[in-house]
Parts: sequence; structure tokens; C-alpha cells
Amino acid sequence: MEPDLAAACHGADAVILAARHKVYLELFPDELIKMAGGPIAIIDCFGILNDEEIRRYFELGCEVKGLGRGYVKRIKDMVLKS
Repeated sequence: MEPDLAAACHGADAVILAARHKVYLELFPDELIKMAGGPIAIIDCFGILNDEEIRRYFELGCEVKGLGRGYVKRIKDMVLKS
């Protein structure tokens, strides 16, 4: 366990959001990617990310999967077209 979020994310290939902790709810895509050191895979198990955050992760070169959110691919396709 790592109590420091930045340290835990440094060098990560993926981040799994599996609990609605306040720190995750207030985390911005640009901030997380900076902590990780580059694009990563984001797996949202709890509906933490809103559509704009998902869009931003795609814009930053990340891959995003959201449980129960089949429409995430449509957001990705829209970002890739622009």
C-alpha cells in the first residue's frame, strides 16, 4: 500500500478506479497523466469519470474502459476523428 497517490501512480501502466474515494473524485486527467509520466490505461469500475474526463483521457493518448458504459468507444471514436 502506498499512501501517496503521486508515488503510487509514478511509472504505472494502468490505474483502476474501484472505489469512490474523494481523492479519485477530485482527480483531473492531466494531473493523473503527469503523475504517471505518460499515457496509461484507465479502468473505471465505479462510474467515477464523467464523459468530459473520459474524452480528455482519450485526447491525452490513454485507453479508457468503464464498467457498464458501452458508449465509451463512441467517445473515443469522436476524439480520434477530430
